Amino acid sequence: MKKLLYTRITEKTIALFLFAFLLLSRASITTTVNFVPLNTTVVQVAYSGCMFMLYAFEKIKRNEKFGTFHISTFLSILLAVYIVIFGKVYINPPLSQYTNGIFMRQTLFLLVVFSTVAVTCVYHLFDGVLLTAYYVFTFIILFQFLTNITDIAQLNVATVFNDSERARVTYGFSHYNALGAFCICYLMIWIILRKRGQMPFGNKWINYLTLLVSVIMLFGSASRNAISGFIVFSLCYLFMVLRESKIGQRVRFFVECTIAIIVVLFFSYGLTGLSFSDLLNQSNRETLLEVALPTFLKSGRMVVGLGLASNEIYGLNQTPYKTYWLDNSYIYVLITSGYLGCVFYVIMTIVLFVGLNRVANHALRKIFLSLAIMYMYSAMFETTLFWAGVMQNYIYMIIFLVALSGCFNNPSSDNNIQNISSNNVKK
Repeated sequence: MKKLLYTRITEKTIALFLFAFLLLSRASITTTVNFVPLNTTVVQVAYSGCMFMLYAFEKIKRNEKFGTFHISTFLSILLAVYIVIFGKVYINPPLSQYTNGIFMRQTLFLLVVFSTVAVTCVYHLFDGVLLTAYYVFTFIILFQFLTNITDIAQLNVATVFNDSERARVTYGFSHYNALGAFCICYLMIWIILRKRGQMPFGNKWINYLTLLVSVIMLFGSASRNAISGFIVFSLCYLFMVLRESKIGQRVRFFVECTIAIIVVLFFSYGLTGLSFSDLLNQSNRETLLEVALPTFLKSGRMVVGLGLASNEIYGLNQTPYKTYWLDNSYIYVLITSGYLGCVFYVIMTIVLFVGLNRVANHALRKIFLSLAIMYMYSAMFETTLFWAGVMQNYIYMIIFLVALSGCFNNPSSDNNIQNISSNNVKK
């Protein structure tokens, strides 16, 4: 019995170590520091293979059948079928070399996510995986902050939403928006861990200090998408809390109306006197309507799209089509994979929200739904929806798929996940 327990603990430790190594490898792309000096393709293939082996080993040891169907399985199948159809079947010949690259990148991303979710579910490692991500993100944030500490001199919170006056710094990240998204992802991990009762480090002051640093870096990035996305998350979460609260109906109605007014003002007038249309113009999103969509409508490929290629390839007009940057996930899907691709994404979005709404744990369900709404909102300004290439998707997609797998629908199972993860951290 002791030997079996030791073996199981070792397998979980190996899985968490591999996940930490993978995140450091991805951070080598997101930042200018080469944390893992290895080929990222090799790292992802090796990681996925090892994680699937751990999953298969545990399933065989328990004498359990493989491939239990959940709503997360349905979403996973849709993600895989989409990339196969548009990465291997409906290839636009002039873009074939770019499509092959996208197919490889997205396939590796899905293998990493699916293998991590499989191990997380079979070993009940949800808290352990999030804690590992938290520690890795903490290390990266502190390292980048201390090695680029002079960037703090340009911090000016008052001008974050002012396009002409805001000062932007990267703290050694590849892009301002990459830094902003990274910091928001860090906050999301912290919020979920707090709700799960898993305080990292065991010292709240250390946690608050690292959170303060991440907020400083977030405002330093002046990423309007990231900051406004967190506002959207907060408002959605507050609204859901109010719906389940015991306060008087009139008070709740008044607060809900206040939230609605704030949202309307935010989108109609902005935070600094700029209208929402002006914000779109200043962030170069107006070319989506003026250039990209007319090109798509005249292409004769409206059903299957112009072909998969990275946003950078389209943005630099290295394709036969004039589009400029497609900094909107929904427009990107429409133009690259047409109406058929949009059908896939609509179904995947519906599946995601239906699955999250079925999470029995009320506290987690509110957070997951608010996170999903924030995720969909942020996708209006970046090509990030269900897509590889951005660091936060290696966390968000794992959270979503684990939530859809039913891990939180059985109270006893949910407590088991929490207890097992706590014991792992103590050991």
